[in-house]
Order: sequence, then structure tokens, then C-alpha cells
Amino acid sequence: MKKWYRMPRVKFFLLAAAHILAAAGVLCILWATRYPVLIQELCSADAAKTYEESNAFANAVANANYHILDEIQYQTLYDTDGKYDPDKIVDVAKYEDTGGITGKDETGLSFRLGDMYSWGKLIAETMTDDGSVSDTRDEQDDIIVCQRSDGNYHYFRYKEFKQMIDRGDLSFVITGNSSADDILDELKQGEYQESSSGKSRFRGLQDIDGKIAYINCWNYDGTKIPGDYKTVNGETVLQLVNNSKTWNGRLSDAYRMINDAAEIIYSDVDNYVLNQKQYQEGNSNITYLYVNRDNGTVITNKKKYQDYDHYEESLEQLKKSGKYVIVRPKLANYESNIEKAGKGDSMAQEWQKTVAGYVNASDYVYASVVDTAYPVKDDFYEQKQIFTQYAAGAKAAGIGAVLAVAAYLAILVLLTLGAGRSAEDEEVHLVKFDHIKTEPAAVGVILLWAVVMLVVTKAGIFTWQSVNGETIYTENKQIYLQGMVVGCLGALYSCAMFLLGYLSLVRRIKAKTVWKNSVYRWLLLFLKDMLQNIRYLWKMMIGLAAFLLFHWLTYIFAADGSTTWAWAFILLVTDAAAFVWMVQKAKGTGKIMIGIEKIAGGEVEYQIPVNGLLAEQKEIAEKVNSIGEGLETALAKSMKSERLKTDLITNVSHDIKTPLTSIINYVELLKQEDFKDPKIRRYIEVLEQKSQRLKTLTEDVVEASKVSSGNITLEFMNLNLVEMIQQTSGEFEEKFKAGDLEEVMNLPNEEIVIRADGRRLWRVLSNIYNNAAKYAMQGTRVYADLEKKDGMACFSLKNISARPLNIPASELTERFIRGDVSRSTEGSGLGLSIAQSLTEMQGGTFELYLDGDLFKVTIKFPVS
Repeated sequence: MKKWYRMPRVKFFLLAAAHILAAAGVLCILWATRYPVLIQELCSADAAKTYEESNAFANAVANANYHILDEIQYQTLYDTDGKYDPDKIVDVAKYEDTGGITGKDETGLSFRLGDMYSWGKLIAETMTDDGSVSDTRDEQDDIIVCQRSDGNYHYFRYKEFKQMIDRGDLSFVITGNSSADDILDELKQGEYQESSSGKSRFRGLQDIDGKIAYINCWNYDGTKIPGDYKTVNGETVLQLVNNSKTWNGRLSDAYRMINDAAEIIYSDVDNYVLNQKQYQEGNSNITYLYVNRDNGTVITNKKKYQDYDHYEESLEQLKKSGKYVIVRPKLANYESNIEKAGKGDSMAQEWQKTVAGYVNASDYVYASVVDTAYPVKDDFYEQKQIFTQYAAGAKAAGIGAVLAVAAYLAILVLLTLGAGRSAEDEEVHLVKFDHIKTEPAAVGVILLWAVVMLVVTKAGIFTWQSVNGETIYTENKQIYLQGMVVGCLGALYSCAMFLLGYLSLVRRIKAKTVWKNSVYRWLLLFLKDMLQNIRYLWKMMIGLAAFLLFHWLTYIFAADGSTTWAWAFILLVTDAAAFVWMVQKAKGTGKIMIGIEKIAGGEVEYQIPVNGLLAEQKEIAEKVNSIGEGLETALAKSMKSERLKTDLITNVSHDIKTPLTSIINYVELLKQEDFKDPKIRRYIEVLEQKSQRLKTLTEDVVEASKVSSGNITLEFMNLNLVEMIQQTSGEFEEKFKAGDLEEVMNLPNEEIVIRADGRRLWRVLSNIYNNAAKYAMQGTRVYADLEKKDGMACFSLKNISARPLNIPASELTERFIRGDVSRSTEGSGLGLSIAQSLTEMQGGTFELYLDGDLFKVTIKFPVS
């Protein structure tokens, strides 16, 4: 059955529906967001019926009171008798410790409030991009620090210091070739620092009477600030630290404290003036009242509530005028008729923490009320109007937006399932766009979308304003309608670009080409090719580097006013292309070299891949491939000849077995006759020996043929190699005794288990033992050793050969090769060859070692 969502007509309908839903959803969102908080209010379970019941109103009241509490705090700090006092004394050191302003000079580092404001403004104007303060004074105002022998310090301006040197009031005590002018020059440049004792050319400063006044001097490198306002005592900061025991040596601390305090005061006073205007009587529907019961003072923005003795009556009047909140130190005394959905009693705790963080009194009353008749057209009034005007349509628009998004997501799921698939088959069908590299395709879609949307946004930009902390659109209907149209077009275009990129990505994922067709993968492969072919590439890279260096140096030194960055870009692209060509050529050379090495090493079937090779390299690679094909043909003929020989041996062996069986049977019959003639009995014995030897030879030839052709089925199982060696040793005990051989076994006590075919492993061990029984010198020992080493079971059997071994060890495993060159002993010369082949077929290794007459066989198998 065809899957309906894969049909072309259905896909077209789904795409059209997705675009329509996108446009509809954006229109609904734009309508709903004329007042963003309204949707949150109307869609909640306990939606507010009026503005005063909404969370937006509660938030607006809270935000307004943050500013009001700031203003109250500023009045406490900066006012005297209810008015801003620029002559109020600010003790900077105490201000840093407590954050308060007492109006008293306690530490000496005290200034007028107006001076601190001006100082903060000057600091702000000279602030650099990194947040530090630039010193606008010239070098004549640099500070020189001079140290007395008693450990105290004196600070001079450079200009003053130089005048004293020029007048002779002070003079340098110098050793070496330096002069006073040299030291003054370094001090002027700000490069002269404190010297270590005993190593300096500078030995001190003496006064006009020749007495040492200062033992050292250097440039001040601590905190600096512009300006030099005087303290309330009429001193500059330098004069203060020179004259005060408390501040001597603490110039950097003094400047830092002044800088921090001036910045804060400058910002606070500006905010104070702004908030004071915003919430003064007649400018706002909000009324506040702060009663400090510790000192009997009242701060309010309405004159009729300024009487401390009647503040209780004032509170009652405030409670009747609208929505209010009254906060006292005890949580039980909290009063309010403002509610916030989901908050409940936690609102009281939030208000108490907020107010307590701003006021310094232990016993206080703070009240704030919004007149819900809204006599003043402030932010509260405007927000009330917007809430009432858009309440009817905003909820429907919000629900419509949610439904549009849900339907869009459902369509997106169907498009995802059908992307790249047709109704006729299960193959993945890619379009032309899907063959573009992954990253460029993604970047292209994003850039196309971003550029167009930037233009669209500028064409349909809305006018915004802030109302009690909530952003809304203005009431300009023409601008709003223009924004709706542009927003709809933007939604259609955004949907089209999104589906173009998204569905392409889905098709690439289904076809598994996201990574395969990526630029990043291409770069990694390119880098891999570079590293693999570095031995062919490094000379060309050195040459290219020299060329690029000459190239760009020529460009830089030849550049004039007419040279543009466009030419630089063209040169860069050209150089990149040359580099890629160079790497591609080296890559091709590497491929050809690897191919030649593999063919020369015996892999005659290897073919050099010609994809991506340059024209001349491709021609060379094809010729090398043809050489490999010729060698492969010759090798195939050789293998065929070898197989014919093997087949011939196998067939002859099978043909010999039939008459040989008859001969053996007739010999057995003759043995049963009672011949008296000893010669006849001797003839029968010889016939029996030779026929049995011929039988063994035939069986070995057949076995060797099966092994070489791979015509053997192995049945692997877990075998205890210790036990198998013991059994084999027992089987050959009589043969060893007949040859006067003594077996010395060295086997471990624990089991050594390997995976092998039991029948074939028995044949391997029996051939090894049989070889020792035949060719070991009589009266000698045969050593059998088994050990487990590096995860391998290693078994070795060694003996002394009865006859000289005058051939290489590797030849003993070739077919029909025997250690008895005279061939006077029994044997086919196939035993070791068969043992080696069977060992290797079972995953083991077979090694022979010859040293004079010493003959050693070692087989190794992985331990299971």
C-alpha cells in the first residue's frame, strides 16, 4: 500500500499549508504581543478581570517602589533638612566602610558632596574602553615618591621636585657615571623605580646644608585619578598624605577610595534627580510615605502627609485611595490589597526584605498606594488603557497562535517522514541542492534568510516604548499595519528558507551524506593526504613557502594608494589554489608510489585508484595497473600449473591405493600359509615392510594435498594441551625405548587450554614425536617443554640428530624433504610440512631451529 504522505500532491499541499500556518501564527503573535503580559494573564487559569488584579499591575507597583526606595535612600544620604545639600561633608574612608554619610570629618579624607559629584563626573568622562581611568595631567604633574630614613614618605609633583633640584634645595648623591640630569630625565619619563640597596648609582638626596634628607626616590606607580579637589580642610590629597601620620604612605589607598566613592555618588545623584521628578506630586498616580520612628521624620511625595504626629491618619487616608501596600518591621503588621497569582503570603516576605534592604531604621513604616482613579496620565494610566483595549482580541490571538504552531509541527512531522521518499519505492531521492557541500549549503540558507530578514525588519520596524517595565507597541496604527504586512511576508520567507534547509538536512541524513559530503570531512581528508604524502610534499612546500614570501613581500612593498584589498583577496585565492594543486599532485604521486610498492611486494592484483589524479598522473597509474594485471595473469598461470601438479599427485596417490590394498591383503594371506622355506618367509616380510611404507607414503601425500588445497574442515574445541602432550608421549614411549631414547618432560601443573581441532592437533604432535623417534641419535635425551608466556601456549620438542643436518631449517618443512639425505630411513618427507600447515590452519605458529646437531620444533597457540 502506498504511503499517502509521500505522494507529490500531498507534499505540495503540506508545504502550502505550512506556509499559511506560519503566516497566520506570526499575525496572531504580533496581535497578541501588542501587550506581551496580557497573553500570560488571560491564558492563565485564574485570569485577571481587571488591570488592578493582574500580575502586570503587581509587578509595575514593585518596580516603581524600587525607584522610590532608591530615592528615599538618596534623600537620607544627600539631603539636609529635606533638600539636596552640595556642601554636605563626605568622609570617603567612612563611606567605603559603612556606605553612609554622617556629615562629619572623622578621618581627614573628607570632601564636599558637590566636589565629589564633580569629581565623579570628571572620572566618568576620562574612563577608557577597558574600564580604567586615564590621567589627563601632563608629565610635569607626575608624582615622585621620596623615602626618609625613618620610613616615612614625601610626595612631590615632578615640576616642584625639579625646581627644588634646580635651586639647590635638594641634590642627588650619585656614584658611577650617571648625572643628575640622567635621573631627572628618567623620572620625567616615568621610568625610574625604587632601587635595591647597595646596587644603585643613586645614594640619596641631600638638602642645602649637605645633610641626607631622603634615602631613595622613584616614580609613583599606584592608583591615579584625574583632578585634585581639596579636602574640607583646604588640603590637596598630596598635602594630606604628606602631613598626616594616618595617611602617610597610603596615597594609592586614598586615590582608590576617592575614585570608588566619586563614581557611586555621581551615579546616585543623577538617579536621585531623575526619580525625584518622576514621582513628585502631580507627576504620578503613586503616593509613598516613609516614617522613621527612630528619629521622628517623614519622607513623602505629598505635602499633606509630611506631619509626623499625624502619620496614622495619613495611612488611613492612603488605604482608602486605591491599591496599597504597608510594610513594618514585623511581618505580622504587613497590610496590602494587592495580590499576585501564585505568590500568596510570600509577597509579604518579598516586600519586607526589599524595604529592609533600603532603610536604616529599626522601627519604621513604609506605605505605597496607587490611586486607581488614575487622575494623572502616567505609566499606570497608559497600561490600564492598553489592558482594557486589547483584552478581547489578545486571548483569541494567543489561542490561535498556539493552534497554528501545533498544526505546523504536525505538518513538519509528515514532511520529515516523506522527505526524500517516493510512493513507488523505498529509495532516497536527492535533489540538486542536496549535492552541495553540507556546510556551504547551511551557511548559504542562513545568509539568504538573514540578509532578506534584515531588509524586511527595517522596512516594518515597530515603534516601541516601555510602560512600567513592560514593552508595548505604540498606538500608531499605520506603523502597526505596516509591521503586520511585513511580518507576514517575513514569516512566509522564513518558513520557505527553513523548510529548504531542514528538509535537505533530513534527506541527507536518510541518504547518509551529511558527513560524507561535508567540507570539514574534505578538509580532514585533505590534511590526512598531506600527512601521508609529506615525504613527497615537503620539498614542494619549501618551494611554495619561498614563492609566497617573495610574492607577498613584493605586494606589500610595491603597494601604493591605488592598491586595494580586492587584489589582496585575488592573490590569496590564487595562492590557496596553488597550494591545493600542490597537495593534489603530491597525493597522486603518493598513490602511484604505494601502488608500485604493493605490486613489487607481491600484491599483483592491487589497482591504483585513478580518481582525483591529475592527467599525467592518471596516465602513469593506468600503465602501472596494466603491469600489475600482466603479472597477475602470469601468477594465475603459475598457480594453475601448481594446482595441476597437486591434482596429479593426488590422483596418482588415489590410483596407487587400490592395487596397494590388494598387495597388502595378499601379503596377509601369504603370512597365513605355513611356508617352511626361510627365504620365502623373508620375502614375505620384505613385501610387508615395503607395502606398509608405500601405504604410509600414499596417506601422507593425500593428507598433504588436502592441507595445501584447504579441503579440510576444522572442528574447534577447548583442549587441555598438557593432557594431549602426556597422551602423545605415552603413545611413543615404546618407539623411544626401541631407539634407546630418554624423554625429559617439563610440563606445568595447571591446565593450559587452547582452541583447536583435536584430531588435527593430535596429527601435529604425533608427526613431531615421530620425527624425533626416527632421526634422534640413540642413547640421547628428547626434551619436551611447555610453558605459558604472553598469553601464548608454547610447546617445544628438541633432540640431537643422528645424522648431520646440512640443510637450512626452512627446507625441512618443504614437501618430500628429509633430514636423512641418503634417504636410508623410513619416511616420506611430508611429516613436518603437514604439521606446519595444520598448525597454521588452526591459528598457531610452527618454528624450526637448527644449531649443529640440535634439532628443535616449537609450536605456539593462543591461550583460550
